[in-house]
Amino acid sequence: MSGIALKLTSLLVRTVAKPIATALKSQAKEHESFRRACITIAQTVHSTDLKLRMSLLGEKKIKIRPLNDTKAVDNGATFLSELFIFSVAGSLIFYESYKSRKKATDERDALADDISVLQNEIDFIKTRLGDINIKLDDYVMPVDYKPKYIKLNTSNTASKTDESITKSEGSSSAEVTSKSTPVQAN
Repeated sequence: MSGIALKLTSLLVRTVAKPIATALKSQAKEHESFRRACITIAQTVHSTDLKLRMSLLGEKKIKIRPLNDTKAVDNGATFLSELFIFSVAGSLIFYESYKSRKKATDERDALADDISVLQNEIDFIKTRLGDINIKLDDYVMPVDYKPKYIKLNTSNTASKTDESITKSEGSSSAEVTSKSTPVQAN
């Protein structure tokens, strides 16, 4: 899924989550078992909130009066609806983070595979050239070559040279001439 589609999907889910949260609030007033659950949650949140506030103020022993049922249902339903919206938003953030990490890992693995393949090709070419006695020690980098991931040494410059490499195999010999141009690595 593309980045734009992922963002639009997360926006759609967040938009749909708000009416669902509102429906949770209305259901808390209609269904008795859900109403009891909201009252229990609201009383727990209320007592925990007051205990934390008083302990921060230095009060040790306090008597906490419970909320009335109407206020407890409203507070419990509000808590559940906000928890639902928060969990939807949080899960979308975790999903987007997971997708971006997975994409970065896949790109890094693909790059490592490409480098491995290219290194194997270089080794193969070196062995083949070694078999026919051609040396790569005097290789000069092309002028317009600018690697993306490797930093080249900028102090290396090559001068114009004409060199002859001779190859002798038994009674036959071959001469290879190569010209190189000045190169400054970037």
